[in-house]
Amino acid sequence: MFKSNNSDQNDSKSVEDIEKLINENSSEHQLLLESFKESMNLFATERSMDTCLQSLNISIQLASIRSTLMELYKSYSRILENEVSRLRKICQDNTHETDSMKK
Repeated sequence: MFKSNNSDQNDSKSVEDIEKLINENSSEHQLLLESFKESMNLFATERSMDTCLQSLNISIQLASIRSTLMELYKSYSRILENEVSRLRKICQDNTHETDSMKK
């Protein structure tokens, strides 16, 4: 089944939105990784409850952002898979039309 142009525009917008969110979350992930490294170094040095809780808090934030990134990549993948299927169907239909015209 073919999509209308309006749907294609929505998919394009959706891809752009997902790409933007992936980039934003990836940047946030990098910042959190740096914070986590620093907090773990501080915890290794001080071994205090505060530094332990700080490291734990950042690790929870990292887990959350990784989960978000995974969901974004799944959505992105689904859109791309649908596009590949749509294009494959178009190619097959064009091949069948060409074969029919030759006969």
